[in-house]
Amino acid sequence: MKKKIFILLIICLLFLTGCSSKKKTLVLVTEAGFAPYEYYQNGQIVGIDIDIGREIAKELGMELEIKDVAFDSIISEVKTEKSDIGAAGISYTEERAKEVDFSIDYMESKQILITKKNSSLKDLSMLNNQKVAVQLGSIADEYLTENYKDLTIIREKKFLAAIQDLKDDKVDAVAMDEIPAKELLENDMIILEEALTTDHYGMIVKKGNEELLNKVNKVIQRLKDTKEIDNIVLKHMGLREESTPKKQNIVDKFYYSIIYDGRYKYILEGLKNTLLIALGAVLLGILLGGIAAISRNIYDNTNRLKLLNDISKIYVTVIRGTPSTLQLMIIYYIIFKAVPVNIVLVGILAFGINSGAYVAEIIRAGFNSVPKGQKEAGYALGLHYWQVTSRIVIPEALKNILPALGNEFITLVKETSIGAYIGIVELTKASDIIASRTYDYFFPLIIIAMIYLCITMILSKLIEKMEVKLNHARSKKS
Repeated sequence: MKKKIFILLIICLLFLTGCSSKKKTLVLVTEAGFAPYEYYQNGQIVGIDIDIGREIAKELGMELEIKDVAFDSIISEVKTEKSDIGAAGISYTEERAKEVDFSIDYMESKQILITKKNSSLKDLSMLNNQKVAVQLGSIADEYLTENYKDLTIIREKKFLAAIQDLKDDKVDAVAMDEIPAKELLENDMIILEEALTTDHYGMIVKKGNEELLNKVNKVIQRLKDTKEIDNIVLKHMGLREESTPKKQNIVDKFYYSIIYDGRYKYILEGLKNTLLIALGAVLLGILLGGIAAISRNIYDNTNRLKLLNDISKIYVTVIRGTPSTLQLMIIYYIIFKAVPVNIVLVGILAFGINSGAYVAEIIRAGFNSVPKGQKEAGYALGLHYWQVTSRIVIPEALKNILPALGNEFITLVKETSIGAYIGIVELTKASDIIASRTYDYFFPLIIIAMIYLCITMILSKLIEKMEVKLNHARSKKS
């Protein structure tokens, strides 16, 4: 029977991987907060890179699928074949070229500095001993790190966060690409005339994928030869002024941040995914944690199931000893490297496995909290181990661990925010998407914080009611 199940699992795995070979879509991975190269408009990711990607997909006779992930995850996406092409204003560097293959360049880019008009920083000769914000992993980050040893570099996940640092006077300047910089410029900011460096943007494909690289190069060269790429750039320039209403007061700002262009839909999608992942993960966590806790309890009381006890101890030690972000990326980029799988399911699996280790210790602590006298009384009445456990230990332990289990679920809801690393649109990612169009974090972050707070309060109330019912049932029995 075990051999049949094993063979069936192998066949299913081969079927899944076989299906992935007949692709009809070209997956382009980006980070959609870098206007005009990639940004959200009317609920869709658009931009210079996206238009070029559509031309490549058309050349291949395929549909274009776009994934939005953190910038520093793009190379991993391409390396592990989760995506076919990476495009996010990616500059060629020798380090990156060791990991992926670059296309010919399609855009020349200047890395510049944004400062405030009243800043004492007037040119690059004054840059040392200053504080400069950059996007983590960007070409500006690499250039400043290599060439300005006395500089304090503040590395942010988003360019918008770097600009916010400048607004709040936390840094003296922001280093970034010139074209998006013009989109983000505020009235009290200027761009220094002298550029840090000039580089060129290209698209990336998996190393050794010569067939796809040649197609990408062919399309880019055609767009350059026919000057069509100039039209694409012009199409996406100046959209901030044309497509957005003027923000006059707090009501206008709220309308523009949440209502205008249906931006609330990102929040609704993020809420749905957050709750779905949290619920699925907590159920999986209780299952895995329960198995681990019971196996360890059986071994402690009967010296049976030693192997399962050892596996459970290793599982708890490894999971509790490594960051959840790392676990999520290992599951997505390594374990499911060759298998096409829904990223929400990956989130449920990753967070469920993580939660299970903590739930195991919570349940085990609940078992240990039951006084030995109660268990010994059960044995004295002629009950065997399973009867003592099911009739005495579990009911008593459940009452003791309920607050801790509820707290684990609440923590899990908030921890789903790291799902953005692999492109899951959860609540925090939704606020990033909105801010990438409004250039203002205030309302998106405040509303997301209020949603998290409401979820937490509702869950706390439900757990409180369950505790009251358990105590009431217990008092009736006694």
